[in-house]
Amino acid sequence: MDGKTLAGNTPRQQLDDDMVPLAVAATVAYFHVTDAAHQVTTQSDLADIVPLVAIALSPVAPIHGEDQPLSSIEVRERLYGSRRPSLDGLKMRRADLRTAMITLREARSTFRR
Repeated sequence: MDGKTLAGNTPRQQLDDDMVPLAVAATVAYFHVTDAAHQVTTQSDLADIVPLVAIALSPVAPIHGEDQPLSSIEVRERLYGSRRPSLDGLKMRRADLRTAMITLREARSTFRR
């Protein structure tokens, strides 16, 4: 076997296309981008931070609704409209999350100088 699935994709390509709930993506991104010494330590604090991380992800990776990427207007309405926006029903491709985390980490290190 050549490492491809019946659909012709490698297992890595299939994982890259997987959709991750935005709340999960934002949580993963937070712990990936934030130094351990500065990470929150309670669930309550994390719940306050996750929507902010979702907002930070939105300019660097497409946010998807139920079946397609949201327009910039839709993202703004969903994420910027309230103090703690609902991330329910919002998703992000795993590959886009990986790229976004690299971008945010590089931006963070640039602004520290």
